[in-house]
Amino acid sequence: QLMAHAEDGLNEQAKKVLDQARSIADSIVPGGSDSISPSAFLGGLVIGLTLWHVLAPSLVDETFGLVPHHTVFTVVGICPIPFVWNIATGHFYESSILKAAIAAPGVAVLARLLERIWTAKAIGAHVLFTVTCSGATFFLTELVHVYQTQHEKDFFIPVRGCIGLLVALSIGARYSYPFEPVPYLPRALGFQCQHLPFAITAIACFGGLVAPSSFTEWLFAPFAFFFGWLHLRYVMWFPHAQAHGDHSPDFLFASMFPRPFRPLVGCLGALMHGFVALVVPSFVQLRTEHTEAAAASYDPSRGGPGHGASADIGALGP
Repeated sequence: QLMAHAEDGLNEQAKKVLDQARSIADSIVPGGSDSISPSAFLGGLVIGLTLWHVLAPSLVDETFGLVPHHTVFTVVGICPIPFVWNIATGHFYESSILKAAIAAPGVAVLARLLERIWTAKAIGAHVLFTVTCSGATFFLTELVHVYQTQHEKDFFIPVRGCIGLLVALSIGARYSYPFEPVPYLPRALGFQCQHLPFAITAIACFGGLVAPSSFTEWLFAPFAFFFGWLHLRYVMWFPHAQAHGDHSPDFLFASMFPRPFRPLVGCLGALMHGFVALVVPSFVQLRTEHTEAAAASYDPSRGGPGHGASADIGALGP
């Protein structure tokens, strides 16, 4: 009962804080808080947090950067809980104005693209799921790295960067507009939205391998690449079909890669499917009926939130 009362108190406090934030936004923003689009919010968040980081780098990094130590251990006495939120917040600002000047327009353009057929709720759910899972996986990777190398300093180094956010939004664009040319690029290049997630991830990985000290957040990209697809494939709610995830054969994980890589990715996917089928066979069951729920023109957020569904991990294969 004490736990229930404490939880109710926290929920009420959180509601009060949100109401206060909304009232402040209503008084400042023309048209009120409802007029703030996801593209403006995400782009402004990247710029705002980055500028704050320039003015107070230590404060912002310690509070919002993904510092593995702060994720598991309390930092200040007045806050008895670890800064667990940093696995997500580290994706929303850059270490320099130059990086933010490159990332923020990309974030805004991709989010605006999704706004055509996705609601703010759908965009927010996709972004939060992807960056949280990406940050959590990065955190576990850092734990293994520190344990193997005994480089304790790495446990205290803040990691931040918007590359995971960019990949998350690009996967949404790839899903919704696979054959549409990438905005603001010459159409003669033939570069479509379906090519964007892999291209961003490949560039990030190359930069991280060539200059790891300048691009410490590069692992955000491949992790977001996988979890962004995972969210659309298995988790997102499609009310038209009353089911979670797009199980259509056109959205296999292998289809996210260029054609030369698809056979290899398909083989790895088949191995993963076999392993998961041994552990949780009910989870890898595939819906056999084909419905229009997978259509890109459908807004997946109107049916309300849900909690996962049985899915075909074998869809990782070809």
